[in-house]
Amino acid sequence: MQAKKKLGVRPAVLAASMISLLMSPVISTVAAPSATAEQLHAWHDSLKNFPPVSEGCFQADYPSLAWQQVACGETPTYRSNPKYRGADTVGNGYDYSATTSHLTQSATGSFPSEAGGGSGGYTLQLNTNFGNGPTAFCSALGYSSCQTWEQFIYSSNYPGNAGTGVSGPQAFIQNWMFIPAHKRCPSGWNGYKTSSYNGCYKNSKGIAAPAVGLSGLSGGSLSGSASTSGLDTVTFTYGGTAYAVSQSGSTLDIGATWNNSEFNVVGNGGGSAATFNSGSSLTVKVATNDGTTNAPTCTGPTNGGTTGETNNLNLGACVAAGGTSPYIQFTESN
Repeated sequence: MQAKKKLGVRPAVLAASMISLLMSPVISTVAAPSATAEQLHAWHDSLKNFPPVSEGCFQADYPSLAWQQVACGETPTYRSNPKYRGADTVGNGYDYSATTSHLTQSATGSFPSEAGGGSGGYTLQLNTNFGNGPTAFCSALGYSSCQTWEQFIYSSNYPGNAGTGVSGPQAFIQNWMFIPAHKRCPSGWNGYKTSSYNGCYKNSKGIAAPAVGLSGLSGGSLSGSASTSGLDTVTFTYGGTAYAVSQSGSTLDIGATWNNSEFNVVGNGGGSAATFNSGSSLTVKVATNDGTTNAPTCTGPTNGGTTGETNNLNLGACVAAGGTSPYIQFTESN
């Protein structure tokens, strides 16, 4: 087993955060026996301000804000679908997303409430908008222009790759670049060809994460952050443990174009659907950070999303709020 490598956090900030987190009474829970749900929520929020400072895979356990480096896995066979047409149920372009007034620096998706559950595999996806790649980025890869798209993903039952021994739930980033149909993808990128464009995609490393059923979504959250001069990071948090994967921000330069965030529970890649039981319902929250207190805009539902995966729920109304933690929130049910 690979030894864990501790990464430092500024002592003064860490101490202040720990005092705040530990002042309230401690009540036992199944997810983290030493923490209340409110304390865990505060810890989840605090972690967003202290992402890993290097590329790789990391884990943090409540109440610490210090990440420990752990072994990464491979994710070579997973592929999502970009949207290709509208849908009546959630996904495949028909969804709400949070549009910020400035460039989005980070976003977090969660489920404040749920009922019903379901069966089968699924992904949690936090997706950026399709953006025109910066000229310098596209030209460095040999294209006069290109579009980029980044997905922060938790896969509930990633099947692994034959011979690697890697399988099970994972969190990772999927990177997409769209180029003219007659162009070839760069070395190291896989191709997803259509009649109108060639989609080039590659995955970051993946980190093993716990198996969570469709009836346990309210216990977790999925975050993504991006920086053109630093790192892009996906963080899946469940109970008292957080799992993160960081890659270079120059992989897509998505931090230069990200201003729209779609978050939902959908199928496990390849345009598939997540299946909920009849009578199920979810409340979906997408919190955004663009450096302001402005409320994001509820974009959609028509053409509000970018993923081609779906679920069998129907969208309700969407509301938006500003303040110290701006967000949109909406319901979906069947």
